[in-house]
Amino acid sequence: MLNKKHLGMMAGTLLGMMLLGGCMKGETENVEKESNAYVSVQDYTGQGYRLPNGDKNDKIAEANKDEVVQSMEEFFLNNYQTKVKVHNIIGNKDGATVYVESLGAVKFSTFAIIPIDNQGKLRPEGIWTEPGQVEYAIQSGIYAMVYEDQLATLDAYLTKFAGEHPVVGLTDEALKKTFAGGFSTPYYYITMPGESFDALSKQYLEKPETTKEEYQAAVKSLKRDPEEYNVVIRLFMKEKNQKPDKQIFDQLVSDIEAMENLPLGAYSIFLHDNEILKGDGQNSKDNTLAQDFPNEIYKK
Repeated sequence: MLNKKHLGMMAGTLLGMMLLGGCMKGETENVEKESNAYVSVQDYTGQGYRLPNGDKNDKIAEANKDEVVQSMEEFFLNNYQTKVKVHNIIGNKDGATVYVESLGAVKFSTFAIIPIDNQGKLRPEGIWTEPGQVEYAIQSGIYAMVYEDQLATLDAYLTKFAGEHPVVGLTDEALKKTFAGGFSTPYYYITMPGESFDALSKQYLEKPETTKEEYQAAVKSLKRDPEEYNVVIRLFMKEKNQKPDKQIFDQLVSDIEAMENLPLGAYSIFLHDNEILKGDGQNSKDNTLAQDFPNEIYKK
C-alpha cells in the first residue's frame, strides 16, 4: 500500500519528469538558480515548463506538431477508447512528452511519450506510457464522476473560501499544460493509490459508454477504505511576497475536518506562497504549510 500511495501522491507534473532520463534534481537546481525562475501563480500558464535534456527534441516536436497531435489522438483512441485534446508538447531526452485531456464524460488528464530517433525523426509507432499511469488517471476521472454531487460541496466551499480569503488556485491553462495525474480543478486534484477502482478502469476500457449510474452501482460493492483515494487541496497566497498565512491554513483544515457530505478519501491540504517554479510547475518551498501523509483528514 505504501508504494502505491507514494506513486499516487507523485502524480502530475513530477511523475512525467521522473520517467524520462536525465537528472531531475540537477535540472531543478539549475532552474532555481535563474533570476527569473519563479513567477506569480496568477501569471503562470506553463511558460518555461521543461523536462531534463529536452531542448533539442522540443524543437523537433514543435516543428512536427500536427503529426504529434494526430499520432497521440490515434494512440489514445486505439489503446484507451478515449478521444483526447492535446494541450502541451514538451521535449525530453528521448522524444517528447505530450499532455492530453480526455473529451468524454469521464474527465482526466494524462500523458504519453512519442520517441524521436537519432536522426530527428518522429517514431509514432513507438508511443508509450508509464505502466498504469493512464489507468490511474481514468480511475481518478471515474471517482470524480461517481462522487460528482459530493465534490460539488467541496467545489462550492473552496470557491467561497477563495472569495473570502486572499488565496487562489492554479490557472486553468497551467493545469492543462503541466498536470497529467487524473482529475483536477484549480483548487485540488485526485489520485488513486489503491486498487479499489481497478475493475472500474477495466470496465471503462471494455465499455467506455458506461454510465455514471452504472459506475455508482459498482462502487457500492467496494470496500470503503479512505486510504484508497487521495484528494489533494492546494492553494496559494493571492499577494506577491506573501508567506503562507497560518491562520488561513488552520481555518481551511478545520473546515475540511468538520465538513460533511464529502467523498470517501484521505484529504491532504497545502497552502503555498504566491510563486510557482516555471521549470517544473511546482512550489516546493520550505515555507509551505501542509497537512498530508501520514496525517491526512479521513472521510469515511
